[in-house]
Amino acid sequence: MSKIPFKKFIITFLLFNKSIAFIIEKLKAFGYFIKEDEVKEIFDEVRQILPASITELINAGGILNIEDEIHIQWLKNFEIFEYYDYIIRRDLFKGENETSAPEYFKWCSDCLWIHSHKDVMCLVNIFLFNDEPVDEISSIVMFKYKKKIGVGTLNLYRRMFWDTSVITAKEALYHCEPFRNNALVIRQLRSGGIEVSKIEDSSHDGSDVAFNFHDSSYIKWKIGYRKIEAPSIKDFIEKIKTDSYYKYYETMNMTQSIEEEDEDGTNQFGAFDKTTVRKRNVEEQRAKQAKYWMDIYLRANSAMPKEEEDKDDFFGRMQQIELDFEENEDEKIVSITECPHILNDIKGDMSSSA
Repeated sequence: MSKIPFKKFIITFLLFNKSIAFIIEKLKAFGYFIKEDEVKEIFDEVRQILPASITELINAGGILNIEDEIHIQWLKNFEIFEYYDYIIRRDLFKGENETSAPEYFKWCSDCLWIHSHKDVMCLVNIFLFNDEPVDEISSIVMFKYKKKIGVGTLNLYRRMFWDTSVITAKEALYHCEPFRNNALVIRQLRSGGIEVSKIEDSSHDGSDVAFNFHDSSYIKWKIGYRKIEAPSIKDFIEKIKTDSYYKYYETMNMTQSIEEEDEDGTNQFGAFDKTTVRKRNVEEQRAKQAKYWMDIYLRANSAMPKEEEDKDDFFGRMQQIELDFEENEDEKIVSITECPHILNDIKGDMSSSA
């Protein structure tokens, strides 16, 4: 069969006698992409497997009966029984009847909630592709969005919508449309889903590696996911080492280095505004920043307290950690109001770490 992560979703609607065009539009609304011939291939494969009685039922415009044991067995064979049943009976369990619905009805409902928020969908799809444990993904979603998405939901979601065991990284990019805009993925995750209509080149400085294929630990760090508690001295030094390492990681993935200057005011001709963008030598900037973050890491590592070390010895070693930048005649201190884009970056970092 074809390598399509949402194949079971397609089979579900095939057994509801939905057209290829309907299924493609449904997937498009969720943020997925597939071609007509790929859906048709699945249709043909499934029809060859089904017994004649069910094929005739589907061709006649009917649907499977969830009280017929043979039909139930086929739905379970395709691993779509829960979602099929949810589509048929969800209206029966609204309002006062909601508490009596099968547990998997909530799983299905939460799957739809994930797809109604593209930033959540990206986050879940990224971590599932990276083989992150589903209980950890549940914890991350709770941290970032204050929404409880259980393990049952994520297992159903992976089975119905994002079976990454059958796809490569290239196929993941092909089928999941939000993955294709790396910069937009980063900004949506950090801002909690706020749409960014246009991304200027000067705002896309640094790493150009597709965000969804970074290391999972880096992604958690990038979106501000930390189990925050009062750290011990050792934990504090470990945090410096961790942040220094990932800053070094970002530096080594730098593909461009841009400096922007904004100027506005009035002159003899009236009001004016001016933006100057300077592209700097990326190798030079990479070497400089890599040296800086590596130096911090090594100094933090040398200051790591040993088990038998007392506090006086530790604070003496802490004096070795100096975070001063080297002097450079080409660099200067500027007011934050002169570089509003820097202030926006700082606000984003602060909000994602809150």
